[in-house]
Amino acid sequence: NNPDTRFFLALPWEPFPHTTDAATYRANWQAAHGAISHGIVDSLRAEYPGVDFYCIPYGQSAVELRTLFAAGQLPDVQQLTGSAGDAIFTDPLGHAGKILVALGELVWLRAIYGVSLEAYDFDPGYTAALKPIAAAIMDAHDPAFDAPE
Repeated sequence: NNPDTRFFLALPWEPFPHTTDAATYRANWQAAHGAISHGIVDSLRAEYPGVDFYCIPYGQSAVELRTLFAAGQLPDVQQLTGSAGDAIFTDPLGHAGKILVALGELVWLRAIYGVSLEAYDFDPGYTAALKPIAAAIMDAHDPAFDAPE
C-alpha cells in the first residue's frame, strides 16, 4: 500500500563451503543467483507492476573471499572455517566470519544506497582491499536488477 516501498532480495552464499573447490563454489553461486534471485524479481515485477523489486548479490562476497583464500591471496584469514576473527566462515554450515560480514556490509551499502565505495571514508581494517572487491561485485551485477543510484 505504500508506493515508496522498495523491496530487495538477497541470495546468500552456498552452505557447506568446505565441500567444494573454489571454482565449483563460484559456478554454483553464479548459477543459483541468476536463476533464483533474478527469476523471483522478474516474477514479482510481473505480478506487482509499479512496485520496485531489486536483488543484492551479497552472497558473492563469500565467493570472492573463498577464491582469494584458495589462491593464497587473503592474508587476513588463516583458515576457511574457524573463529570469526581468523576465518571466512565460523562453522561448516558457512556462517560468516568478521571479514565476510565486513565485505557483505559494503555490498549492501552500495546496493541499497548507491554509495561510491571508492570515496567512502571508512577503513574496514583488513589487508585485503574490501571496498574494491565490493565495488567489483556490484559493477558486475546485472544493472536491470540493481536499484537506481
